[in-house]
Amino acid sequence: MIRTIHPLYLLGLMFILLLTLIWQNSKIESEISFELNKRADERVMAKRIVDLKKVMQTAHKGQIDSFLDSSLFAGAEMTHRVKNGRYIINAKSMNARQLQSYLNRILNMSVKVMQLKVESKSDKHVSLYMEISL
Repeated sequence: MIRTIHPLYLLGLMFILLLTLIWQNSKIESEISFELNKRADERVMAKRIVDLKKVMQTAHKGQIDSFLDSSLFAGAEMTHRVKNGRYIINAKSMNARQLQSYLNRILNMSVKVMQLKVESKSDKHVSLYMEISL
């Protein structure tokens, strides 16, 4: 039987243990760096979602009313009313600038467009009928 363990065997075993620990440490460090990168990407995405929510806030009735009553639509013969929770907007004579600003503003709000009808009245004017719900 073996009475004593040779010191070189013990030294070799410790060296193999050291290499195993170094390999496991590098493996764990790479997993940690991957998770940190993933967390940073998710944080950026969350900030983008929050910014998008700020932009796409639900429109309040007061915002829509003040926009539709603005002086921009003075010559458009625009009327609007609320019926069953829907805004019914009717404009008899809108020019291109008024139509563009109207559609940009309304379609960038988080509203549901139920009906949209645009008819050309002349080369410079259109009539518009739109139903939206909040």
